[in-house]
Amino acid sequence: MNPENFVFAPVVLPLLGAAVIFCAKAFLKNRPEKVLEYMGVFIGLGLPWLFFLQSLPLVLSGGSVQGVVGSWYAGVGIMYRFDGLAWLVNILGYSVAGAAWIYSLSAGPRGPSFSSVFLIQTSALAAAIMTADLFNLFVCLEVLGIASYVLAAESDKPGASLASFSYLMVSAAAMVFFLIGLYGFYRLTGTLSYEGIAAGLQALPDSGGPAALISLALVTAAVAMRVAVMPLYGWLPDAHAMAPHAVSAVLSGVLIKTPLFALSRVLLLMPAGADAGRLMGFAGAATALAAVIIALSQKDAKRLLAYHSISQIGYIVSAWGAAMYLGTETKEGIMLMAAAFLHALYHALFKGLLFLSIGTTVDRTQNRNIYTLRGAAAVLRNTGEKVPITLITFIIGALAISAIPPFNGFASKTVLTYTLKESPHYYFLYAASIGTTASFIKLSRIFWPAKQEKGKKEKNAGSSVQNPWGLYISQSFLGLLCIIGGLGAPAMYTFVIDVMTGSGGGELLANPGSTSLSPVLYTLDNLLKTGFIAIAGLGLFFLAVSRRGSAVLTKIRERRRNFHGLFVSFALGTAALAAWLCFI
Repeated sequence: MNPENFVFAPVVLPLLGAAVIFCAKAFLKNRPEKVLEYMGVFIGLGLPWLFFLQSLPLVLSGGSVQGVVGSWYAGVGIMYRFDGLAWLVNILGYSVAGAAWIYSLSAGPRGPSFSSVFLIQTSALAAAIMTADLFNLFVCLEVLGIASYVLAAESDKPGASLASFSYLMVSAAAMVFFLIGLYGFYRLTGTLSYEGIAAGLQALPDSGGPAALISLALVTAAVAMRVAVMPLYGWLPDAHAMAPHAVSAVLSGVLIKTPLFALSRVLLLMPAGADAGRLMGFAGAATALAAVIIALSQKDAKRLLAYHSISQIGYIVSAWGAAMYLGTETKEGIMLMAAAFLHALYHALFKGLLFLSIGTTVDRTQNRNIYTLRGAAAVLRNTGEKVPITLITFIIGALAISAIPPFNGFASKTVLTYTLKESPHYYFLYAASIGTTASFIKLSRIFWPAKQEKGKKEKNAGSSVQNPWGLYISQSFLGLLCIIGGLGAPAMYTFVIDVMTGSGGGELLANPGSTSLSPVLYTLDNLLKTGFIAIAGLGLFFLAVSRRGSAVLTKIRERRRNFHGLFVSFALGTAALAAWLCFI
């Protein structure tokens, strides 16, 4: 099988699966409709893995697969490129999407309508990372956004539709500015391909001058809004908190990261891309710390997880921005890029696991309030969960995000902070780690035994799920990957570098141990640092639940938020980036 014949497989197969499901919904009923629905999901989420496995030797050898839509000439038609970065991001997306869809079979939403839109979203994610055309990136982000709005509104929770509408309006406004930036590049260079724009700008005497810098700022800020970097994060908490649990897992684990790695293809080619990446790195470090403080103040369990998604993306953007600044042709740059992707992958696993386990818990207990919910473990047991799978998987996810060894979060955060140790980002991420530990000690209280009044029996809140196997399979799968990812982190980090460089390590491994995670993972210094973070997190937790701490956090939680504030934040962020590129 020639990989060049299947370059569009990750994009086309989910669309084909969605078409099969639409046909089943239109013309069939009952069991035949269900069979074709499952067949469509298998085509869309299962068959692409054959292409990924078959293309792995190619990307490890440094090769790539290219294809132009409609068999046009390169530079005229829209080009898609499947290389090492596309392989890694697709693996991330399809892994989380598969687990989330299986979870939805038990917890909902389910049915042909949900499955078909879910597959369209997966196709758009694959297309965004593979495209080499700026206008096509705009189209992919729009399709991705529309599918996400629909999926977020699938929830029957009050406020879900409003959260989806807010996301729609802010995203649509941001993408208008993306189009303006795109037009600026086209006006300067006469092309929309990444390579064509870069070559055109380099041919100009001043690399396009202020017009090129402002165009880059508009494109970068619009993508940064999708990534939810501060101050462009305002849409995310409501959308992720109100969405169905399976959708929240995909939104947090995949949706906010794919545009970031797609943007790297643009910045690495642009003359001012390094400066834009540097500012994004600073914003990421600030995001990691500020978002975890807001997360600590939350009383809604899923909203707390949503703010932690923003905080964790801050870790990723910190390393990613430094990689853009140094360039991925340098050893330091590729190590930073690999560290950013490793944490993106591991975050997708443990945050997806946390959204699913907490989603199961709040559904069974019919309570999302961290301050009033207690005894969730007993409720899960009383509603049919004899083996405490949800509790165990929550503990795995909480320990992973808190960077406790040997779980995957410890490995990815260690290598990420190790590569950033000489930069100011390190201290922001260190402080954010303390806040993360405190937040998940706070969240874990929902599983603590409830105080029982004398003479009263244990309350059996909630209701059991008729077919809970989907919940247990998906949670167990992600929990197992969190453990395997932690134990196999040194090999995984080296593998990510191999796929990105396409040289089996090449010159990067010429210096023994230069890119190996093993020497820096379980050192005494790292273990002592982990212990200090755990103790400091416990201290911060007690401070947070004290009377004075609670009063401060209440003010943070109840700070004024409004719709037009999202637009103001976007405008200020774009202006700051443009000023940085023009005057710094």
